[in-house]
Amino acid sequence: MINYLITLEYDGSNYHGWQIQNNYSAENNNVELKTISGEILKAIKKITGTDTELFVSGRTDAGVHALNQVANFKLPFLLNLEKLKSSLNGVLPYNDISVKSIELVHNSFHATFDTVSKTYLYKLNNGFRSALLSKHSWYIKDNLNFSLMNQASNMFVGNYNFINFAKSDKRKCIEDYFRRITEINIQKKNYGFDIYITGDGFLRHMVRRIVGAIVLCGLGKINIERINYLLNAGKTAANITKAPPEGLFLYSIKYKHKFFC
Repeated sequence: MINYLITLEYDGSNYHGWQIQNNYSAENNNVELKTISGEILKAIKKITGTDTELFVSGRTDAGVHALNQVANFKLPFLLNLEKLKSSLNGVLPYNDISVKSIELVHNSFHATFDTVSKTYLYKLNNGFRSALLSKHSWYIKDNLNFSLMNQASNMFVGNYNFINFAKSDKRKCIEDYFRRITEINIQKKNYGFDIYITGDGFLRHMVRRIVGAIVLCGLGKINIERINYLLNAGKTAANITKAPPEGLFLYSIKYKHKFFC
């Protein structure tokens, strides 16, 4: 089998996230929802005539975008990579999903399990409301305090139990909520702020709740002591604002170079 690594860019606005899923109801009787991976698999089947499976660096939720999503799939034959890239871009939804590159990787490579780190980007539109960014940012009308936001972001760097900053999952034990954030970088822009968050892995809704806490600090609604408490107190009844999905982008993925052919 030939192992293909594919790097993708997509606008998740009109999709129910990455993962293929069905919508069960009496009215529609199990209709497959429109998802990013569903569109890519259909495109691969149309071009190659072969069913395959996609393994992805990380699933994005409904409405979340990606600048450099990485996935791999296997086929029983070798194809010209540039022709495959061009053909896939020719059948994928033109305004939503594009293939940036396709590479060959060692057969043992797995896009999910071989990830070293991920970086997410969150766009905040602050002050004037940008029409062009309306579908790709979180609009905050009130002025955000840059200094307070930086203080808040520094609190998250390190190895912590993020149970209060993630979607609850009864299948997880307390140890499953530990993750390591290596860097949070907030950059001022003419439209507001870009927040880059890098870590070794992320829980569901974790990035959006971290951004929510940073915004609340920037608005003066909570302080860094509150964040410190939530990171160290174990499970609480805290309800930190979850930033909306439209401002979130999967920015980059880091892998070990040894997997590349």
